[in-house]
Amino acid sequence: MKLIPIDKLRYDRELSIWDVLDVIGSIIRDRSVRVCIEVDESYVIKRGLEIYWALRRIGASKAPVGFGECYATLDDIGFYDNITGDTHRVYSSSLDFALRGLPTPLVKLRSYSDGKVNVWAKLEWYNPFSLSIKDRPAVNIVSSIASSRREGIIGDASSANFGIALTAVALQFNIKTRVYLPRRAEEFGLVVPSLMGADVIHTDAELTVDIISRVKSEAVELGFIHVDQFTNDLNFEAHLKTLAKEIDYQALKANLKLVGIAGSIGTSGHMSALNFYFKNRYGDEFKIILAQPARGEHIPGIRRSETGMIWLAMIARGYEIFDVTLGEAIDAVKRVASKDGLLIGPSGGATLVALEKYISKSSIEGDIVAIIPDTGYKYLRLLKEKL
Repeated sequence: MKLIPIDKLRYDRELSIWDVLDVIGSIIRDRSVRVCIEVDESYVIKRGLEIYWALRRIGASKAPVGFGECYATLDDIGFYDNITGDTHRVYSSSLDFALRGLPTPLVKLRSYSDGKVNVWAKLEWYNPFSLSIKDRPAVNIVSSIASSRREGIIGDASSANFGIALTAVALQFNIKTRVYLPRRAEEFGLVVPSLMGADVIHTDAELTVDIISRVKSEAVELGFIHVDQFTNDLNFEAHLKTLAKEIDYQALKANLKLVGIAGSIGTSGHMSALNFYFKNRYGDEFKIILAQPARGEHIPGIRRSETGMIWLAMIARGYEIFDVTLGEAIDAVKRVASKDGLLIGPSGGATLVALEKYISKSSIEGDIVAIIPDTGYKYLRLLKEKL
């Protein structure tokens, strides 16, 4: 067996993440690759195409090449190479920063940890473009479009953060964007992509998903590429090969007894990916706790599960979901601010409310990660209204 840089191998066809999801699951469970990829003298793959694409989709840097059975550990295949960052923190461009400025911090919250349960906040506002978790799918989606040499304008519906991330990443490839926003979009979602040169369309729709049909029809009419963050599997894939691996890596390095992850749902991309990864990593006893707005409530960036979330419906299993009011979410924001000195966004507040509701009815002990999608500094108007 030889370990070959994965970019050196050549293939005759591409496999989707759904074609290789079972293989990815086995790699995560076994913490290794057990079958070699067979290639010819030109490094064209003859056997093991599923292994190759599983490794590509999960972000490995090397592939085990040989014949038949083999044994390559996660370290052997550079499983964590794409999320361990640069200790000097010097980057050749803003895109390089987005790609190599990982992992985002994992911070223990005094405000929610009691010794029995330690709550660790995954601070996603350390992503540079949108100061949010939405940089991850935007980088994956736009990079794919650019590598396929598809030309033209790209566009999508967004509540705020994804529109900024999409526009910022597209700039790195000289691609123009159109961003469609719902009526109640926060001001930063309107102003920032406009500053970056996007065409911003502020609609009267109540929810972001209500704009999708308009975006689809105008994409055909005006001739732009609809990236569709709500159904584009590169969204799910982005979180599988970065966010999930980061949490796994950080937990290993900090010797955490990781027993669960809590998060809010919008597209469901990141929480579905985390569900898949950690259920394979630790088994079905691993807890996934989800937050959604209570009926009739509006919490920026998140929505109710019944409004349609393909990944949650297709692969997520064994999760518990809790309704949260905006008032409860803001109270959690205040609690973290007053105890930890960190200003988290309302969706992060909703996550902590759902987590506390779960803890109050369970006997769980150990370390739990709470995904904090963005910073509260974006929502000062909303926070001021609730003071």
